[in-house]
Amino acid sequence: MEQWEYDLRDDIFSAFMMNNKKAASFLLQDLIEKKGGVFYRYRPLDMAEISSIRFDQMYLCRAVRFDNHTDGMLRFKSYVSCFTDRKNSLSMWNDYADAAQGLCMEYQYIDIQDFAEENGLFFSPVKYSDETGDESTEDRVATVMSMMHKPRIESDEYEWRLWKIDMHSTDIGKIMSSIRPRRIYIGRNADRDSYLYNELREICEEKGIELI
Repeated sequence: MEQWEYDLRDDIFSAFMMNNKKAASFLLQDLIEKKGGVFYRYRPLDMAEISSIRFDQMYLCRAVRFDNHTDGMLRFKSYVSCFTDRKNSLSMWNDYADAAQGLCMEYQYIDIQDFAEENGLFFSPVKYSDETGDESTEDRVATVMSMMHKPRIESDEYEWRLWKIDMHSTDIGKIMSSIRPRRIYIGRNADRDSYLYNELREICEEKGIELI
């Protein structure tokens, strides 16, 4: 990651932390335009993912799974789905798409934006820094920081996160509608003779999703 992107991600994070929504929105749009407005999710090729694609859904997991020492209850009530703006990321194929046996879904930002507005979600880039932050920060703010902050050594993921806080929820995870990828890329090690691949191919044909 180049220094300008570290700096811009930091500025977006700071604007969010100061509750300056106008500045955060302006900076966010600037970064999105610079990155091309296309985002990717690397996933295993399994029945859960096939079902999500079939019904135009996305799964958000509990943020409590992330390693942090801030307010556990708030993280327990928060839900996150992760993206990257990097196409053909070797680390992503390996770590999130079952050693390239899975798939990579491509989304346009406008589709993510509409999905976020419909479901009360927030979409933002992760800040990459080795600083731990101000320990005097209120728990709620620190918890949000933990969901949008990762150590700099992991910046090769170029991660973005779509997240939601729902204090009334008791769900283990959330399945939300409706969002559809524009394209799906199949990993180089995927079994193209498998039942799962054939199911995916038929769904993509029905929905007009380009399968590559």
